[in-house]
Amino acid sequence: MVVRTTSLNSIKNLLPKIHQPLPISRRDSQQLLESITTSFRRNLDEEHPWEHGNEPVSQNSIPQSRKPTASTFINSNSSSPSPASTDISNRQRPTDRHLRAILSNPLFAHQNNKKSPAARRSQLDVFDHAVARGLMTPRRAAGFLAKVRSEIVGESEDDIRLGMADSGAGLRVVQWLRASGLENNLQFLSDPVLFPALIPFMYAEGLEEVAWHWMARIGTRDEADEIKDAQFAVLSSLLYAIMKQTNTSYSGLKTSLDPSYEAVIRANDILPKKNVTLKSLKDIWVDLSWASTVFASERPKPSAHLFESFVKIGRPLKMRLDLAHLELHHPLTPNHFAAVQFMHRNANSTDLRPIIRKRLLCLAMDTADRLKEVGDTEEVSWVERFLTRLGYDLNTCIGIFNALEGSLIASELPIRRM
Repeated sequence: MVVRTTSLNSIKNLLPKIHQPLPISRRDSQQLLESITTSFRRNLDEEHPWEHGNEPVSQNSIPQSRKPTASTFINSNSSSPSPASTDISNRQRPTDRHLRAILSNPLFAHQNNKKSPAARRSQLDVFDHAVARGLMTPRRAAGFLAKVRSEIVGESEDDIRLGMADSGAGLRVVQWLRASGLENNLQFLSDPVLFPALIPFMYAEGLEEVAWHWMARIGTRDEADEIKDAQFAVLSSLLYAIMKQTNTSYSGLKTSLDPSYEAVIRANDILPKKNVTLKSLKDIWVDLSWASTVFASERPKPSAHLFESFVKIGRPLKMRLDLAHLELHHPLTPNHFAAVQFMHRNANSTDLRPIIRKRLLCLAMDTADRLKEVGDTEEVSWVERFLTRLGYDLNTCIGIFNALEGSLIASELPIRRM
């Protein structure tokens, strides 16, 4: 007797097709997605049982969250969420929360910003596409920000700031840094060119606290000797980017130095007192000192208490020339004593570096003006003879100073690098 067996083709026809032929219909695609989602939820629930009961909460009963803002992004790491958000989170299944976290990750996002102009939307799409394909780097992110900034125009300061805030470009880059893990290990700091492009967007979008958090982390890292120079370069780049944001408007106009003094005071408070951080802080202090004296006439007078706190930070640095010049420019009680004393001590110095001689020339001219105000004609005559001994053509030097103004903290090339 012959036993007939089912052919292989018959058995194959009884089994569902695992690999659907391409292209599949929209209905088949939806069914496949639902099947994968159901399987994923079931397995995740088995690994992480739901402790709040077995009755699932329907998605319709969960209020739809609003579009996240810059403030909600910063507060997302807070340890004390709002009662409303905690209640919603507690009523969701663990699978739902996990799925939402995955789908909200910018590495999987590729959506158009419908509120942005068409030209800017294309830049955001290019950024999202590069992120989704794993092609984004800190240098490319800096290029993306520069391109978005070049497309923002406005007749007023508020227009430019609003345009930068509406673009959401800064938040997009920060989210990418966080989602890709570059923020956790500070790998993005290896390319400090990102800071000058990113910090202005962060300030416009209300994300400046994130930048200060980065600064604190950079300052507290214990690096090996061979990479401390890189740490210094990164910290200096971040400090200069913040300082430029606090003393220069988006349209390029110079503003009050009060925010810059506040930034230096805050950096001094949060940075540890070690060689790398002290060197970075000293450089930024010296540059701000130059802006506070040589070009003081181009800015409004600062607040006295902030000015004094800034000077106090510089006293341990023993920058006698800077401190003497700053006393001449005290917003309430200018004093010429230290300036006159410094010039008498260095009257016969011939080995001063060119940048020191130029600063000394400015000090002498400001001192002469102050002495004329108080009526000290004898000391004025000595200061004028001191200026003559410097051997500079005043008109030529003044022209040099005007050309060097781009090297201050309001520029990307600080004066210390000349």
